[in-house]
Amino acid sequence: MTQNDLIKILSERGAFFANAANTGQINRVNINLQGLHAATIPTFMNGLYQKCGGINLGSGYIFGPNEFTIGPKHPIPDIFSVNRELTNISALRGKTIFGRNDLFWFAFDSFGKCEMLDNLGLNTLRKYDDPYRAIFECIIGGKI
Repeated sequence: MTQNDLIKILSERGAFFANAANTGQINRVNINLQGLHAATIPTFMNGLYQKCGGINLGSGYIFGPNEFTIGPKHPIPDIFSVNRELTNISALRGKTIFGRNDLFWFAFDSFGKCEMLDNLGLNTLRKYDDPYRAIFECIIGGKI
């Protein structure tokens, strides 16, 4: 799956795409994530953020460099804020949470490899070779 395939499939399903982020916003997030000893934004996510600064479909979210709002009163936190709240969980050392749905959390590591994590201990349930497949499963899992 490519980035364009992902965006096309999700838009056909009615996903909401936040405004694209600029390079400065992405760099700021990377600096903040480094301060948490979390993984920085990998190339695939950097490219996605330059097209959309976050995604929502049902209860599935891809967190962006900036908080975005669905409707008048439904803010979606930025990726740094989510990871700052979870920084003391040992299973997340060296990883960054980038998405979630009702059932699972999704993270990438410092090599840009994506994982599906359980909802309780944030332990790895599945590893992905294709990061866009991980994003797709995160978002689509929010619509099941």
